[in-house]
Order: sequence, then structure tokens, then C-alpha cells
Amino acid sequence: MLVKPKTEDLLKRVDNRYELVIAISRRGRQIINGSNPLVDVKDDEKSELTIAALELEKNKFKVEEPED
Repeated sequence: MLVKPKTEDLLKRVDNRYELVIAISRRGRQIINGSNPLVDVKDDEKSELTIAALELEKNKFKVEEPED
């Protein structure tokens, strides 16, 4: 369950929930594979998906339209 940032706030950055899930999961996978976080991480216990959600909240990466 994502508490912060709020899902409602993140939905303002994308067209729908599907795009939100895809964007955060893609960015989370990049972080897992070694990409540096684009936001300050206050503790080492934050998950990669939480970091990706925080990045999206702060417009740190561009959400690409899913391919048909």
C-alpha cells in the first residue's frame, strides 16, 4: 500500500492508473538494476517502488505513453 506520496497526487501526472503502475514499475526496475535515485533517500529501508513514486511526484522522470 502506497501511503506517501498519495495515489491521488500521482494520478495527476499520468492519464490513468494503468500508466501509473507501468511508470512506477519501470522506474523501480531501473533502480533495482543500479540506476541512481533522482531524489534524496532519507533511509536505506525505502523500497525501489517508493523511490520511483517519490521521483514521479517531483517530476524527476518523463512518463512515456505505453505502446499499443
